[in-house]
Amino acid sequence: MKRLGLFVVALCLVLTPMAKADSITYQSHTGNDYKYGLTLDHYLTFFIPGGFSLTGLSGVTNASLSGDLAGIFQITSFNSTGVVVGTVAGASYNFSVPYTLGTLTITSTANPGAVQFDILDSHGYYAGHVSGPSVAPTPEPSSLIMLATGLLGAAGAVKRRFSLAA
Repeated sequence: MKRLGLFVVALCLVLTPMAKADSITYQSHTGNDYKYGLTLDHYLTFFIPGGFSLTGLSGVTNASLSGDLAGIFQITSFNSTGVVVGTVAGASYNFSVPYTLGTLTITSTANPGAVQFDILDSHGYYAGHVSGPSVAPTPEPSSLIMLATGLLGAAGAVKRRFSLAA
């Protein structure tokens, strides 16, 4: 059992440099435009040769790329539920990691909290999940009334306690 544990630890140490941590992160939201930044954290990037796809979207009406991202990738297709990003033929890249390639802008009619998607690499394998901004919780009127009633009751109890003590 001890040898198996040592083998697992050694295997983890050997495979650690092979792990990739490329990321697409939410940057901002204006109107129906959601901007995501693509950062390559490892030089031997898995999805560069063939692109990647974003699935699980809703209400997509447009998609665009900017920055260096537009020189390496292109939007090959999109529909209301996904965007496929392919590599530009003959594109070359040379960068030091970590390197932010640019911005992917997705125009969607979905509510801000609903903008979430999965990233699939060029082979269709799951490569990550991105969530958009969450909608700020707004208390409903009845909750506010209950809070006010509780505060008034607590204030009354404190006032009564002080008036009895005097």
